[in-house]
Amino acid sequence: MEDDRVDRLVEDFKRVRPDIDPRTKAVAARLLHLSDLVERYYGAICERFDVSLSGLGVLTSLARNDPRALTLTELNRDILVTSGGITFLAASLEQQGLVSKRPHPNDGRAVLVKLTRRGRQVANQLVDAIALADDAALTHVRVSDLRAADELLRSLQAGIESAMAAQLDVPSSGKAAEASPARSRR
Repeated sequence: MEDDRVDRLVEDFKRVRPDIDPRTKAVAARLLHLSDLVERYYGAICERFDVSLSGLGVLTSLARNDPRALTLTELNRDILVTSGGITFLAASLEQQGLVSKRPHPNDGRAVLVKLTRRGRQVANQLVDAIALADDAALTHVRVSDLRAADELLRSLQAGIESAMAAQLDVPSSGKAAEASPARSRR
């Protein structure tokens, strides 16, 4: 495989910051690059349906639970946006006629959100479009490699979630090399 922008970035880091483990830098840089690619790739599909990626999350969450309506809190847990963000998304999707909202019958503070008929159609079309995009993006990868990639990504996800939970923060002082646990891999 030929060098790409991540390989060049890592080579630059090896030259200017030899104290940083190039293996962890390579994985982190590739994850960031993939995150950007995935957002642009799937974002372009969502744009064809006039829905954001977060809107896709709301629609697919509601579709998976259909016909049951979900509270904003349930949606918020499922798609991981801020409470203000989920309120905005639900209002935007309601304006588009994709969801309906109504007060929760047992909790005056809560709102229930449900797909409209049109929302169900758009959600199904989006799921189909995303499935085709998944196939197109991963068609060159062997099934065994897909399984291995899934396992590796799960491990990376767990590591990032653990680091976030522990509020791991690289110090801004000159003592970063001795404070970071990644330095012990060398």
